[in-house]
Amino acid sequence: MTNSKVQRGQASEEANFHNKRFRGERTAISWVERLVLSLYPQMPSLTDKILTASGQVSGKRVCEIGCGSGGLTRELASRGAYVSASDVSAEAVKLARKINEEFIPKQVDVNVMDACNLLYNNESFDLVVGISVLHHVDIDKATREVNRILKPGGKAVFVEPLAHNPISNLWRKLSPSARTPDERPLSYSELSKIGEQFSSVRRQEFALLTLLSSFVYLITHSHKAKKRSTDLLARLEPAFLKIFKPLRRYSGAILIEFTK
Repeated sequence: MTNSKVQRGQASEEANFHNKRFRGERTAISWVERLVLSLYPQMPSLTDKILTASGQVSGKRVCEIGCGSGGLTRELASRGAYVSASDVSAEAVKLARKINEEFIPKQVDVNVMDACNLLYNNESFDLVVGISVLHHVDIDKATREVNRILKPGGKAVFVEPLAHNPISNLWRKLSPSARTPDERPLSYSELSKIGEQFSSVRRQEFALLTLLSSFVYLITHSHKAKKRSTDLLARLEPAFLKIFKPLRRYSGAILIEFTK
C-alpha cells in the first residue's frame, strides 16, 4: 500500500472517530476505563495559551487547523482576525460554522480539510494555529504544509501532548476508546526534527503540577475541587519549572511556536 493510501486511510479513520464524537455518540466502555477518564487531570485553558502566544491578531490572516467546534475560531475573529479554519470532521465543521455564523463570510470561512493536504496558496497566512492536532497526523507532512502556507516571517503556534510522562502515558493506554489508534503524543526528537524546517522555534512545557488535580479528585470526588486545584497548580507551575528545569520533559503538554 502506498504512503498516500495509508494517509487517506488514517484521515478517514480520524474523520469517522471525530464525526461520532461531535454527534454525541458514546462508545460503550468498561468501568475501569470510565474511572480512568474521570481521573484524567484537568488541563489549563488551551485556547488562552494559543491566544496569548499569538499576540495581536487584528487584521491578520490566520489559518486554524483542526478547529473542532470553532471556539478558538470565534475568539480569533472577535479579536479582528480573518480566519480560515478547517477540520477533518464534517460534523465539527457544521458546529464551527454555526458558532461563527455572525463572522461568515466576511471574516471567517470553515471547510473540511486534511491537515496534510491544505488547500491554500503558498505564503497565504500571517499565523497558523492548532490545538491538539499534530499528534493525530503525519507530523512531517503537516508541518511542511504549515511552512508552505506561512508568509516569510510568519508564525505557527500549536499546543500538543508531550510523550515523556509515564503517568500520562499510562492514562492514555488505559483509555483507548477516548482516542484513535494513530494518535500519539509528541517526543522531543520529533519536535527537533520539525524545527529544522523553520528559522526559529520556542517551546514552553506545561501541565506537570496540574497532574496532581487527579489525586485531588480521587480523594474528594469533587469536580469543583479538581478545577480549583488545577487553577492553583497552574499558577504555581511556571516558577516551579523555572527552578526544576530537568522536570520539564515530564510535563503533560507543550506550547510550540515556529517562525518561518
